[in-house]
Amino acid sequence: MIKKLLSCIGILLFSILLAGGFVAWQSYHFWFQSPTKDAETVLYTVEAGAGFSSIADDLAEQHIINSKNWFKFYTIINGTASDLKAGVFELKPGMSYSDIMKTLMVAPNSEEVSITFPEGYTVKQMGELVAEKFNITPEEWSVMTGVNSPLNNHNFVLTAQKPAGVDLEGYLFPDTYRFFVEATAEDIVEVMLDTMENRLVDTGAFNSDFKFQSEISNLHELLTTASILEREVRTSQDIPQVADIIYKRLKIGMPLQMDSTVNYFTGNNTPSISLADRDIESPYNTYLNTGLPPGPISNPGIDSLKAAVSPKTNDYYYFLTDAKGEVFYGVTFDQHITNKNKYLK
Repeated sequence: MIKKLLSCIGILLFSILLAGGFVAWQSYHFWFQSPTKDAETVLYTVEAGAGFSSIADDLAEQHIINSKNWFKFYTIINGTASDLKAGVFELKPGMSYSDIMKTLMVAPNSEEVSITFPEGYTVKQMGELVAEKFNITPEEWSVMTGVNSPLNNHNFVLTAQKPAGVDLEGYLFPDTYRFFVEATAEDIVEVMLDTMENRLVDTGAFNSDFKFQSEISNLHELLTTASILEREVRTSQDIPQVADIIYKRLKIGMPLQMDSTVNYFTGNNTPSISLADRDIESPYNTYLNTGLPPGPISNPGIDSLKAAVSPKTNDYYYFLTDAKGEVFYGVTFDQHITNKNKYLK
């Protein structure tokens, strides 16, 4: 009986030692391990106000840590979860939890860069500004904003129902931003997508169920309309009027005949296009094709977005803009020709 009892105690002690050894191995493996050999440094961004749980989840998704649960457990034991700083940090997959926390607890000496994107700029023009301020090549920008952008699965892009064959033109909100100097093309484009989504919510483009509500069928068409408005007229008084003209023409199947859409594919920036340009075959040629072009022709600002959502009802079907930016309207084609002969000499 005593031998049996001693045997059971021995087995129990062995199990305890085995479990303790496993925990110790796990602690060493997860808490004190060295960076993976030949692992590339990752620039990891902690946004201001980011919660620790979301940071742990993100570190695991990026394979910087092996277990988010062990990482959370480690920080609970050490009481360091609330000490993380915002900024851009250099991390390596396989870093020990101790080293990761030491890194994230010291605010980086990262310089912030301010960049202003004018309203109506194309993604190409935006990319040229980005290349001047950041270590981002035009090719990297083109990939991130192109037809096959990795951000095509962004919630806003999916909600907008962007067609597969068009890029992110029109989806980036033009504004003044501040980014860390180490920011990538993805960092910048993602923030601009988020901002465009938020600005559209502000315009009333969505109802309480976050369903699109407007005179056109989806957000992509709204962005396309707003981008044309941005390039056609200048003042906040005229933009809603021209928005109504666009919608009326769409409703009756009348070609939009917008010079800005022709300038988009020719690369010109002239207030009045040539007759030869009007005959160039392109899906963006709104003289030869009815309906909206396949996608936006610029990145619209807030006034154009508001006008596309809430046009100002009027009787006009025609308008023109003179060299000074003044807009003249006509109900009939004859009135339009009269205005053209009078104001576009």
